Amino acid sequence: RGPRRGTRGRAGKVAMDETVPHGEIIHLPELVKAAGDMHDRSVRTIGRLVSYDAATARATIALDSASILVDVANVPSPDPHRIDSLYQYIGEIDAAGGGGGRDGGGGAPCLRARVARCVDGLDLKLYARALRERNRFLGNNA
Repeated sequence: RGPRRGTRGRAGKVAMDETVPHGEIIHLPELVKAAGDMHDRSVRTIGRLVSYDAATARATIALDSASILVDVANVPSPDPHRIDSLYQYIGEIDAAGGGGGRDGGGGAPCLRARVARCVDGLDLKLYARALRERNRFLGNNA
């Protein structure tokens, strides 16, 4: 892609022509397995919040024995993170684990979240089934 080009609207603000990537829907265990090969790819995943450190803007989510570090520093005014709640994150994978947080990361892959939402009440079995059917319909190996 070339450089960003913007156009001026009525208020004089520049509107960018590029859109933000939507995030490929991926089951957390699959994401963890492939994270090393997914650097800078936009993903959307769901996991249960197992830890959260407001000082470093870091969280850890887990699902089906898989877990990943999530950098929430770029999430605009997130709701209070509640341990054991189910969250959906959309962001980019940092395969090197830097993540942009204040502590510098530890080398493990990290999800640099730009969107976070609590999805408590989501039926995980039905969600996994729907995701499998979606992937089958789209011709993915899942």
